[in-house]
Amino acid sequence: MSYKQSTPKGAIGPDTHKDIISPAIAALEALAKTYSFEEIERQVDQGKQAVWGGTSWEAPLLYACDTIPVGIAELWRNESREAEGIAENHFQIPAEFCSMIKAMIGRLHLRRNEKIKRVLYFGSTCEPISNVLELAKSDGYDLHCIENITAFTAEDKRPEVISFFADELQKVALWLTGKPIDEERLWVEIRRKNLVSAKVKQILELRLLSPFYLTSLPTLQVIMGSNHYFGNPDAFVRVLDLLIEELEFAALTPDTRPYIPLVLTGGAAGGAGILKVIEESNAAIVGWVLAGTEPYREDVPALEAVAHYVLDAQGRGDLGEGAGTSATLRRFSIEKLYRESGARGIIATAITGCPYGSVVQQVERDHFKALNIPIISLESSVHKERPTEEQVMRVKTFVEMLS
Repeated sequence: MSYKQSTPKGAIGPDTHKDIISPAIAALEALAKTYSFEEIERQVDQGKQAVWGGTSWEAPLLYACDTIPVGIAELWRNESREAEGIAENHFQIPAEFCSMIKAMIGRLHLRRNEKIKRVLYFGSTCEPISNVLELAKSDGYDLHCIENITAFTAEDKRPEVISFFADELQKVALWLTGKPIDEERLWVEIRRKNLVSAKVKQILELRLLSPFYLTSLPTLQVIMGSNHYFGNPDAFVRVLDLLIEELEFAALTPDTRPYIPLVLTGGAAGGAGILKVIEESNAAIVGWVLAGTEPYREDVPALEAVAHYVLDAQGRGDLGEGAGTSATLRRFSIEKLYRESGARGIIATAITGCPYGSVVQQVERDHFKALNIPIISLESSVHKERPTEEQVMRVKTFVEMLS
Protein backbone atom coordinates (compact mmCIF):
# COMPACT_ATOMS: atom_id res chain seq x y z
CA MET A 1 0.00 0.00 0.00
CA SER A 2 1.38 3.41 -0.89
CA TYR A 3 2.05 6.10 1.68
CA LYS A 4 -0.66 8.30 0.18
CA GLN A 5 -3.23 5.52 0.49
CA SER A 6 -2.35 4.68 4.10
CA THR A 7 -2.34 8.24 5.44
CA PRO A 8 -5.50 9.57 7.14
CA LYS A 9 -7.10 12.40 5.22
CA GLY A 10 -5.20 15.61 5.84
CA ALA A 11 -2.55 14.03 8.07
CA ILE A 12 1.21 14.12 7.62
CA GLY A 13 3.33 11.05 7.98
CA PRO A 14 6.80 10.12 9.21
CA ASP A 15 8.48 10.85 5.85
CA THR A 16 6.87 14.23 5.39
CA HIS A 17 9.28 17.18 5.46
CA LYS A 18 9.74 18.21 9.10
CA ASP A 19 9.04 21.88 8.34
CA ILE A 20 5.50 21.15 7.10
CA ILE A 21 3.06 21.64 9.93
CA SER A 22 0.31 19.08 10.38
CA PRO A 23 -3.28 20.09 9.58
CA ALA A 24 -4.28 19.29 13.16
CA ILE A 25 -1.59 21.48 14.68
CA ALA A 26 -2.38 24.24 12.18
CA ALA A 27 -6.04 24.05 13.21
CA LEU A 28 -5.03 24.17 16.88
CA GLU A 29 -2.89 27.27 16.36
CA ALA A 30 -5.65 28.97 14.36
CA LEU A 31 -8.18 28.24 17.12
CA ALA A 32 -5.79 29.52 19.80
CA LYS A 33 -5.45 32.83 17.95
CA THR A 34 -9.21 33.38 18.18
CA TYR A 35 -8.99 33.33 21.98
CA SER A 36 -7.98 36.98 22.28
CA PHE A 37 -9.16 40.14 23.97
CA GLU A 38 -10.35 41.49 20.65
CA GLU A 39 -12.42 38.45 19.71
CA ILE A 40 -13.95 38.01 23.15
CA GLU A 41 -14.83 41.68 23.38
CA ARG A 42 -16.38 41.48 19.91
CA GLN A 43 -18.63 38.70 21.23
CA VAL A 44 -19.41 40.81 24.30
CA ASP A 45 -20.48 43.60 21.95
CA GLN A 46 -22.86 41.10 20.35
CA GLY A 47 -24.47 40.29 23.70
CA LYS A 48 -22.23 37.51 25.07
CA GLN A 49 -21.10 37.64 28.69
CA ALA A 50 -17.47 37.13 29.71
CA VAL A 51 -15.66 37.11 33.05
CA TRP A 52 -12.06 37.02 34.14
CA GLY A 53 -11.34 33.61 35.66
CA GLY A 54 -13.27 30.36 35.64
CA THR A 55 -10.94 28.51 33.27
CA SER A 56 -10.25 25.50 35.45
CA TRP A 57 -12.77 23.16 37.07
CA GLU A 58 -15.34 26.01 36.98
CA ALA A 59 -15.50 26.06 33.16
CA PRO A 60 -18.53 23.72 32.81
CA LEU A 61 -20.47 25.91 35.25
CA LEU A 62 -19.63 29.09 33.34
CA TYR A 63 -20.48 27.67 29.94
CA ALA A 64 -23.78 26.42 31.38
CA CYS A 65 -24.43 30.08 32.27
CA ASP A 66 -23.65 31.22 28.70
CA THR A 67 -20.50 32.94 29.95
CA ILE A 68 -17.07 32.90 28.34
CA PRO A 69 -14.30 32.31 30.90
CA VAL A 70 -11.17 34.39 30.26
CA GLY A 71 -7.98 32.96 31.69
CA ILE A 72 -6.23 35.13 34.26
CA ALA A 73 -3.00 34.39 32.37
CA GLU A 74 -4.38 36.53 29.54
CA LEU A 75 -3.72 39.54 31.78
CA TRP A 76 0.00 39.29 31.12
CA ARG A 77 -0.06 38.13 27.52
CA ASN A 78 0.40 41.73 26.33
CA GLU A 79 1.64 44.97 27.91
CA SER A 80 3.04 43.00 30.86
CA ARG A 81 5.96 45.34 31.48
CA GLU A 82 3.71 48.39 31.34
CA ALA A 83 1.27 46.67 33.72
CA GLU A 84 4.08 45.82 36.12
CA GLY A 85 5.19 49.46 36.11
CA ILE A 86 1.67 50.59 37.03
CA ALA A 87 1.59 48.07 39.89
CA GLU A 88 4.87 49.41 41.28
CA ASN A 89 4.18 53.11 40.76
CA HIS A 90 0.42 53.46 41.18
CA PHE A 91 -0.29 50.64 43.66
CA GLN A 92 3.13 50.83 45.36
CA ILE A 93 3.80 47.08 45.14
CA PRO A 94 7.50 46.38 45.80
CA ALA A 95 9.62 45.81 42.68
CA GLU A 96 10.96 42.49 43.98
CA PHE A 97 7.47 41.03 44.44
CA CYS A 98 5.87 38.36 42.22
CA SER A 99 5.58 39.58 38.60
CA MET A 100 2.31 37.70 38.16
CA ILE A 101 0.64 39.68 40.94
CA LYS A 102 1.95 42.96 39.57
CA ALA A 103 0.93 42.16 36.00
CA MET A 104 -2.57 41.23 37.18
CA ILE A 105 -3.39 44.41 39.04
CA GLY A 106 -1.61 46.65 36.55
CA ARG A 107 -3.37 45.13 33.56
CA LEU A 108 -6.77 45.30 35.23
CA HIS A 109 -6.11 48.97 35.93
CA LEU A 110 -5.12 49.52 32.28
CA ARG A 111 -8.36 47.85 31.16
CA ARG A 112 -10.63 49.52 33.71
CA ASN A 113 -12.63 51.21 30.94
CA GLU A 114 -13.00 48.07 28.83
CA LYS A 115 -15.96 45.68 28.60
CA ILE A 116 -14.97 42.69 30.78
CA LYS A 117 -15.65 44.00 34.27
CA ARG A 118 -16.41 40.85 36.26
CA VAL A 119 -13.86 38.66 38.05
CA LEU A 120 -14.49 35.17 39.45
CA TYR A 121 -11.97 33.60 41.80
CA PHE A 122 -11.67 30.73 44.25
CA GLY A 123 -10.97 31.43 47.90
CA SER A 124 -8.18 28.85 48.03
CA THR A 125 -5.99 30.90 45.72
CA CYS A 126 -2.94 32.65 47.15
CA GLU A 127 -3.55 35.59 49.47
CA PRO A 128 -1.78 38.18 47.26
CA ILE A 129 -4.16 37.39 44.39
CA SER A 130 -7.14 37.94 46.67
CA ASN A 131 -5.62 41.23 47.79
CA VAL A 132 -4.94 42.59 44.29
CA LEU A 133 -8.43 41.65 43.18
CA GLU A 134 -9.85 43.58 46.11
CA LEU A 135 -7.82 46.56 44.87
CA ALA A 136 -9.52 46.15 41.49
CA LYS A 137 -12.84 47.06 43.11
CA SER A 138 -11.70 50.69 43.14
CA ASP A 139 -11.48 50.46 39.34
CA GLY A 140 -15.11 49.36 39.13
CA TYR A 141 -14.68 45.59 38.84
CA ASP A 142 -17.43 43.30 40.13
CA LEU A 143 -15.82 40.46 42.09
CA HIS A 144 -17.27 37.14 43.17
CA CYS A 145 -15.35 34.78 45.43
CA ILE A 146 -16.22 31.09 45.70
CA GLU A 147 -15.66 30.56 49.40
CA ASN A 148 -12.67 28.44 50.24
CA ILE A 149 -13.31 24.80 51.00
CA THR A 150 -10.87 21.93 51.29
CA ALA A 151 -11.06 18.17 51.72
CA PHE A 152 -7.74 16.38 51.43
CA THR A 153 -8.93 12.97 52.62
CA ALA A 154 -12.00 10.89 51.90
CA GLU A 155 -13.13 11.48 55.48
CA ASP A 156 -13.19 15.25 54.84
CA LYS A 157 -15.81 14.86 52.10
CA ARG A 158 -18.71 14.87 54.49
CA PRO A 159 -22.24 15.39 53.09
CA GLU A 160 -22.46 18.85 54.64
CA VAL A 161 -19.18 19.84 52.94
CA ILE A 162 -20.49 18.78 49.52
CA SER A 163 -23.77 20.58 50.19
CA PHE A 164 -21.99 23.78 51.23
CA PHE A 165 -19.84 23.78 48.09
CA ALA A 166 -22.84 23.07 45.86
CA ASP A 167 -24.52 26.12 47.39
CA GLU A 168 -21.41 28.19 46.63
CA LEU A 169 -21.60 27.09 42.99
CA GLN A 170 -25.28 27.99 42.88
CA LYS A 171 -24.31 31.49 44.02
CA VAL A 172 -22.05 31.76 40.96
CA ALA A 173 -24.98 30.99 38.68
CA LEU A 174 -27.12 33.58 40.46
CA TRP A 175 -24.33 36.15 40.15
CA LEU A 176 -23.94 35.50 36.44
CA THR A 177 -27.55 35.03 35.35
CA GLY A 178 -29.80 36.18 38.18
CA LYS A 179 -31.41 32.72 38.40
CA PRO A 180 -30.55 29.19 39.61
CA ILE A 181 -28.44 26.96 37.41
CA ASP A 182 -30.12 25.04 34.61
CA GLU A 183 -29.08 21.55 35.71
CA GLU A 184 -29.77 19.97 32.33
CA ARG A 185 -27.51 22.52 30.68
CA LEU A 186 -24.84 21.92 33.32
CA TRP A 187 -25.01 18.18 32.60
CA VAL A 188 -24.36 18.92 28.93
CA GLU A 189 -21.23 20.85 29.88
CA ILE A 190 -20.04 18.28 32.43
CA ARG A 191 -20.34 15.51 29.85
CA ARG A 192 -18.56 17.69 27.30
CA LYS A 193 -15.75 18.26 29.79
CA ASN A 194 -15.51 14.52 30.45
CA LEU A 195 -15.34 13.91 26.70
CA VAL A 196 -12.57 16.51 26.30
CA SER A 197 -10.62 15.12 29.25
CA ALA A 198 -10.78 11.60 27.79
CA LYS A 199 -9.53 12.85 24.42
CA VAL A 200 -6.71 14.87 25.99
CA LYS A 201 -5.67 11.84 28.03
CA GLN A 202 -5.61 9.76 24.84
CA ILE A 203 -3.51 12.41 23.07
CA LEU A 204 -0.96 12.49 25.91
CA GLU A 205 -0.71 8.69 25.86
CA LEU A 206 -0.30 8.54 22.06
CA ARG A 207 2.28 11.30 22.22
CA LEU A 208 4.57 9.06 24.29
CA LEU A 209 5.21 7.12 21.05
CA SER A 210 5.93 10.26 19.01
CA PRO A 211 6.98 13.12 21.32
CA PHE A 212 8.60 15.06 18.47
CA TYR A 213 5.54 14.80 16.22
CA LEU A 214 3.41 16.80 18.63
CA THR A 215 6.01 19.04 20.21
CA SER A 216 5.82 20.75 23.58
CA LEU A 217 4.20 24.05 22.62
CA PRO A 218 1.11 22.62 20.87
CA THR A 219 0.86 20.01 23.63
CA LEU A 220 0.74 22.83 26.16
CA GLN A 221 -1.97 24.50 24.07
CA VAL A 222 -4.00 21.28 24.17
CA ILE A 223 -3.68 21.04 27.95
CA MET A 224 -4.58 24.67 28.58
CA GLY A 225 -7.35 24.55 25.98
CA SER A 226 -8.92 21.63 27.83
CA ASN A 227 -9.91 24.16 30.49
CA HIS A 228 -11.44 26.97 28.43
CA TYR A 229 -11.73 25.39 24.92
CA PHE A 230 -10.40 28.71 23.55
CA GLY A 231 -13.96 29.95 23.90
CA ASN A 232 -15.25 27.52 21.23
CA PRO A 233 -15.95 24.05 22.69
CA ASP A 234 -17.20 22.42 19.46
CA ALA A 235 -14.21 23.61 17.44
CA PHE A 236 -11.82 22.44 20.16
CA VAL A 237 -13.31 18.93 20.17
CA ARG A 238 -12.88 18.78 16.38
CA VAL A 239 -9.22 19.74 16.75
CA LEU A 240 -8.70 17.02 19.36
CA ASP A 241 -10.20 14.45 17.01
CA LEU A 242 -7.81 15.55 14.25
CA LEU A 243 -4.85 15.26 16.59
CA ILE A 244 -5.87 11.78 17.70
CA GLU A 245 -6.20 10.66 14.08
CA GLU A 246 -2.75 11.96 13.22
CA LEU A 247 -1.09 10.60 16.35
CA GLU A 248 -2.63 7.16 15.80
CA PHE A 249 -1.11 7.16 12.33
CA ALA A 250 2.25 8.41 13.62
CA ALA A 251 2.22 5.62 16.23
CA LEU A 252 2.41 3.05 13.41
CA THR A 253 6.02 4.14 12.89
CA PRO A 254 7.21 5.34 16.32
CA ASP A 255 10.04 7.85 16.46
CA THR A 256 13.16 5.87 17.37
CA ARG A 257 15.58 8.75 17.90
CA PRO A 258 17.11 8.72 21.41
CA TYR A 259 16.02 11.45 23.82
CA ILE A 260 15.78 12.19 27.53
CA PRO A 261 12.16 11.97 28.79
CA LEU A 262 11.19 14.58 31.39
CA VAL A 263 8.21 15.58 33.53
CA LEU A 264 7.30 19.28 33.67
CA THR A 265 5.41 20.66 36.64
CA GLY A 266 4.29 24.16 37.53
CA GLY A 267 4.03 25.58 34.01
CA ALA A 268 6.47 26.65 31.32
CA ALA A 269 8.98 28.97 33.00
CA GLY A 270 10.21 31.32 30.31
CA GLY A 271 7.29 30.43 28.04
CA ALA A 272 7.80 28.84 24.64
CA GLY A 273 11.50 29.65 24.73
CA ILE A 274 12.34 27.25 27.52
CA LEU A 275 10.29 24.48 25.87
CA LYS A 276 12.38 24.98 22.73
CA VAL A 277 15.60 24.82 24.77
CA ILE A 278 14.48 21.51 26.29
CA GLU A 279 13.83 19.98 22.88
CA GLU A 280 17.04 21.39 21.39
CA SER A 281 18.86 19.70 24.29
CA ASN A 282 17.63 16.32 22.99
CA ALA A 283 14.94 15.99 25.64
CA ALA A 284 11.16 15.80 25.50
CA ILE A 285 8.40 16.52 28.00
CA VAL A 286 6.49 13.24 28.41
CA GLY A 287 4.57 14.16 31.56
CA TRP A 288 2.69 17.37 32.32
CA VAL A 289 1.49 18.20 35.85
CA LEU A 290 -0.67 21.17 34.93
CA ALA A 291 -4.28 20.01 34.95
CA GLY A 292 -6.00 16.74 35.71
CA THR A 293 -7.78 14.52 33.20
CA GLU A 294 -9.95 12.63 35.67
CA PRO A 295 -13.70 12.69 34.85
CA TYR A 296 -16.50 14.37 36.76
CA ARG A 297 -18.91 11.97 38.42
CA GLU A 298 -22.22 11.43 36.65
CA ASP A 299 -24.04 9.54 39.42
CA VAL A 300 -24.83 12.55 41.65
CA PRO A 301 -26.67 15.86 41.09
CA ALA A 302 -24.85 18.20 38.70
CA LEU A 303 -23.64 20.81 41.20
CA GLU A 304 -22.51 18.05 43.55
CA ALA A 305 -20.58 16.48 40.67
CA VAL A 306 -18.54 19.66 40.36
CA ALA A 307 -18.04 19.77 44.13
CA HIS A 308 -16.83 16.15 44.20
CA TYR A 309 -14.45 16.84 41.32
CA VAL A 310 -12.80 19.79 43.07
CA LEU A 311 -12.41 18.04 46.42
CA ASP A 312 -11.08 14.85 44.84
CA ALA A 313 -8.62 16.85 42.71
CA GLN A 314 -7.39 18.70 45.81
CA GLY A 315 -6.57 15.37 47.41
CA ARG A 316 -4.66 14.29 44.30
CA GLY A 317 -2.87 17.62 44.02
CA ASP A 318 -3.76 17.91 40.34
CA LEU A 319 -5.71 21.18 40.15
CA GLY A 320 -2.69 22.87 38.60
CA GLU A 321 -2.47 25.29 41.52
CA GLY A 322 0.84 26.90 42.40
CA ALA A 323 0.09 27.52 46.06
CA GLY A 324 -1.72 26.02 49.01
CA THR A 325 -2.07 22.53 50.41
CA SER A 326 -3.23 21.14 47.08
CA ALA A 327 0.05 22.27 45.53
CA THR A 328 2.12 20.66 48.29
CA LEU A 329 0.30 17.39 47.58
CA ARG A 330 1.29 17.78 43.93
CA ARG A 331 4.51 15.85 44.57
CA PHE A 332 2.56 12.59 44.71
CA SER A 333 0.96 13.25 41.31
CA ILE A 334 4.40 14.10 39.94
CA GLU A 335 5.89 10.90 41.32
CA LYS A 336 3.09 8.79 39.86
CA LEU A 337 3.42 10.44 36.44
CA TYR A 338 7.22 10.15 36.57
CA ARG A 339 7.03 6.41 37.02
CA GLU A 340 4.19 5.83 34.55
CA SER A 341 5.76 7.88 31.74
CA GLY A 342 9.24 6.41 32.06
CA ALA A 343 10.73 9.86 32.65
CA ARG A 344 14.32 10.24 33.82
CA GLY A 345 14.09 13.67 35.41
CA ILE A 346 11.75 16.43 36.59
CA ILE A 347 11.72 20.14 35.80
CA ALA A 348 9.74 22.09 38.42
CA THR A 349 8.94 25.74 37.74
CA ALA A 350 7.63 28.71 39.69
CA ILE A 351 7.25 32.47 39.41
CA THR A 352 10.20 34.47 40.74
CA GLY A 353 9.29 36.23 43.96
CA CYS A 354 6.36 33.95 44.79
CA PRO A 355 6.79 32.88 48.44
CA TYR A 356 4.24 30.09 48.06
CA GLY A 357 5.91 28.70 44.94
CA SER A 358 9.26 28.69 46.74
CA VAL A 359 7.82 26.59 49.56
CA VAL A 360 6.24 24.13 47.11
CA GLN A 361 9.51 23.79 45.19
CA GLN A 362 11.45 23.08 48.39
CA VAL A 363 8.91 20.44 49.44
CA GLU A 364 9.28 18.79 46.03
CA ARG A 365 13.08 18.97 46.05
CA ASP A 366 13.22 17.29 49.47
CA HIS A 367 10.70 14.64 48.42
CA PHE A 368 12.43 13.63 45.20
CA LYS A 369 15.93 13.88 46.63
CA ALA A 370 14.91 11.28 49.20
CA LEU A 371 13.74 9.05 46.32
CA ASN A 372 16.94 9.65 44.30
CA ILE A 373 14.87 11.13 41.46
CA PRO A 374 16.69 13.94 39.57
CA ILE A 375 14.90 17.29 39.76
CA ILE A 376 15.78 20.85 38.76
CA SER A 377 13.89 23.97 39.83
CA LEU A 378 13.49 26.97 37.51
CA GLU A 379 12.08 30.39 38.26
CA SER A 380 11.05 33.13 35.84
CA SER A 381 8.80 36.14 35.49
CA VAL A 382 5.52 36.06 33.54
CA HIS A 383 6.91 38.32 30.82
CA LYS A 384 7.15 36.82 27.34
CA GLU A 385 10.90 37.15 27.02
CA ARG A 386 13.75 34.95 25.86
CA PRO A 387 15.07 32.49 28.46
CA THR A 388 18.05 33.84 30.35
CA GLU A 389 21.51 32.42 29.72
CA GLU A 390 21.41 30.94 33.21
CA GLN A 391 18.13 29.13 32.50
CA VAL A 392 19.45 27.77 29.21
CA MET A 393 22.68 26.58 30.81
CA ARG A 394 20.88 24.93 33.73
CA VAL A 395 18.50 23.04 31.44
CA LYS A 396 21.26 21.88 29.10
CA THR A 397 23.46 20.82 32.01
CA PHE A 398 20.58 18.93 33.63
CA VAL A 399 19.77 17.06 30.43
CA GLU A 400 23.43 16.29 29.82
CA MET A 401 23.73 14.92 33.35
CA LEU A 402 20.85 12.52 32.59
CA SER A 403 22.34 11.38 29.27
